[in-house]
Order: sequence, then C-alpha cells, then structure tokens
Amino acid sequence: MKKFEIKSLHLAIGAVVILPMLLLSTAIASNISSTNSPVQDQKVAQKQQPVELLLSAEKRQVSRDESGAEKISWNSLPSNSQVIPGSVLRYVVTAKNNTSRNMRNLSVTQPIPNGMVYVLPSATSLNASGSKLEFSIDGGKTFSTRPIIRVRNRDGKIEERPAPADAYTHVRWDFGETLQANSNVMVSYQVRVK
Repeated sequence: MKKFEIKSLHLAIGAVVILPMLLLSTAIASNISSTNSPVQDQKVAQKQQPVELLLSAEKRQVSRDESGAEKISWNSLPSNSQVIPGSVLRYVVTAKNNTSRNMRNLSVTQPIPNGMVYVLPSATSLNASGSKLEFSIDGGKTFSTRPIIRVRNRDGKIEERPAPADAYTHVRWDFGETLQANSNVMVSYQVRVK
C-alpha cells in the first residue's frame, strides 16, 4: 500500500505549496487595479488573499447494481490515506475569487504525482466555460493542448505521435477572464497508482 497526505490549501497570489507527492500552483497577473502604489497593492493583495485554492482527493469505487451494470462513485480520501496499485484517484482543485473584481490571467497547474499515471482524457473544468486546458510532458517547462512525442519507426524515419499517458507530467488550466468576482471554479483530473 502507498501512503499519500491530502490537505486543503489556502494560497496567495503566485504561491506554490509542496505536499508529499503533490504540488498546487497558481499564477495571477494584473488581477487587482487601484490608485495605490505597486507596493501598497502588493500588501493589500497579500492581506486579502484574493484567490483561495482548495485541493481534495477522491478514490474511485466501482460496484454493480441489481441488474449487473457497473456503477462508479467517488469517495473522499482523508489525510494519510493508503491506496493500492491500480487505484484511480481524482484530484479536485477549487479556485475561489474572494474579491469584488474579475480575476485576469489566472492559471492553475497541477503535477502528476510521482508513482502515478495520468488517466487520459480525465482533466476537466467542471464549471469554467472558456478555460484552456494544457498538458506538459517535460516537467512543466512547456505546455500543449495535445502533447506530441517523436518516435523513430522501423525504417529509421522519425514520426510524431500523441504522447502516451505515462509521459504526462503536469496539467494546467488557464481561466483567462473567466473567474468572476466573488465566484469559484472547480477543475479535476484523474491518476492511476502505479
């Protein structure tokens, strides 16, 4: 059995928090405007924590109903949960705008935890229409909507193919102007324990 610690996170602008096997990161640029000096704006933003991020994890449970049809449910994973290889987990990130202004340039990046493989195509924006979903296969250096790998085939020619699930290292959601004042968005993705 593998042990993972899941905690709720409250992050300020541009913060990154590292948990065992998890990383939650957010980037926001030019999201608060005022007549104050840049130094005053930064102090206000830090005190008010304009964006609150919460991370939760759920484990997939598969059962059968009376007719034998497969039924899938998701159960919350408490801190220090143990999972076995083959288990499918769903991570849900909630980004909450605690201000009276729309957020601009908000993005949330989640790594695929070590010892896990991304489940294709499980990343979703549950209530954020217009968000852009991208993936990285190089440790978060570059992102693409459809990661591609180059493979040498039998006759020596290089061809491009869609990246396999085990090549994915990060998932990123870019919300652009979609995080309205005093609202929240939820995103999720699934992984399989190796």
